[in-house]
Amino acid sequence: MIGKLADEYGRKRILMMILVIYTVSVLFTSISPNFAVLIVFRALQGIGLAINPIAYTILRERLPKEQLPMAQGVIASTFAIGGAVALPIGAFIAQYYDWQTVYWTALPLLIVATVAAYRLLPDSRGSVVKESIDLVGLIQLSLSFLIIGLALTYAHQVGWASPITITGITIGLVILGVFLRRSRSVVNPVISIEDFSNPKVAVPLLASFVSGFGLFLLFQALVYLFELPRPVGFGMDILSTGLTLAPISIIMLIVGPAFGSLAGRVGVKPILITAPLIAALGSLTLAVMVLDYSITVADVMLVLVITLIGIGGMMVSRITLLMMSAPERRLATITGTNTTMRLMGNTLGPVFASSILDTYKQGVLVGMVSNLPILYMVPSRTAFYYIFISSAVTSIVTALMAVRIRETVRGVAEARISTVLRV
Repeated sequence: MIGKLADEYGRKRILMMILVIYTVSVLFTSISPNFAVLIVFRALQGIGLAINPIAYTILRERLPKEQLPMAQGVIASTFAIGGAVALPIGAFIAQYYDWQTVYWTALPLLIVATVAAYRLLPDSRGSVVKESIDLVGLIQLSLSFLIIGLALTYAHQVGWASPITITGITIGLVILGVFLRRSRSVVNPVISIEDFSNPKVAVPLLASFVSGFGLFLLFQALVYLFELPRPVGFGMDILSTGLTLAPISIIMLIVGPAFGSLAGRVGVKPILITAPLIAALGSLTLAVMVLDYSITVADVMLVLVITLIGIGGMMVSRITLLMMSAPERRLATITGTNTTMRLMGNTLGPVFASSILDTYKQGVLVGMVSNLPILYMVPSRTAFYYIFISSAVTSIVTALMAVRIRETVRGVAEARISTVLRV
């Protein structure tokens, strides 16, 4: 929805509105009097995720097409830098102060970003034709994933094959089907079915959902693995976990621009096929390793580096392909759709992971009372095995989808020669 507004009213104007709303919501989250109010303002913060597609669209407006792959890689690197800095700092504040203080530390940065965007970004004109927003479609799409998410959330309690779980997933899929069918007849649908007729647009959109599901599935499991008590986990506190995960974010600082530069030489398709397979190899290795209780944090981190190299390649290549293939007049709308697809995967991934962790449990000895063992039930290593396998499957599916893309190295070379001749 926000992508469509950005196309119609100007990218900078909508970006400024999003930054202001996001900053205010962070402020009110930090002073929430109870959990219900906190959840409301956390949900409002979700609007801030629309910054991504608008930012990519502004790049497309201002840069030549042949420079886009490297630019996308740089943007991906900035996300990694933010993660690398935020993980240990946020973990330190949460452990030694409180969660409210974490939000307070973000406010000055948001204010600086808002002022900088207003002062430095050039104005962009919107479309002359203003289109209506499909609110019914928004409700249908949201409701379908909410119901599926709830079904997965309670699957460990009622059973994965129980009538309740199957009925919930079925209802969600039926509503999704109604949404897709209705989208064919609506003038301005939330997600245009026509966008999926072009493999160069459809593959990145579908890959965003699948890889988003697998990525958050993986990271959700890693946090649990590091912080659960031994022998299941590594018994680390919040700060130690943040410090351990922070360096891996820096990998994206190198991987993002490297894959962006490589895409300009060999094309996007080879990377979009190879990178997911690298990620799948890493996830499968983690699945095998996690059943061995003698593994160390260093072992996990080493394999995680391989996995993240593949994930970085997936991220850069799919957004690059989408940016180069989408029509400019609907660029923010399509990149907004891409963010929607990714966030739907991001939403269901942790839900699925949490349900798996609650399904497979084992007891950890915490003490003895009258010569009787006191056990604390925690997720077992088997749960992590299935999560890592599931993450690998999503990466393989992404690679298989990329096979449908029609692109050759020759085509890329010709485009670069054409650019030189124009200059």
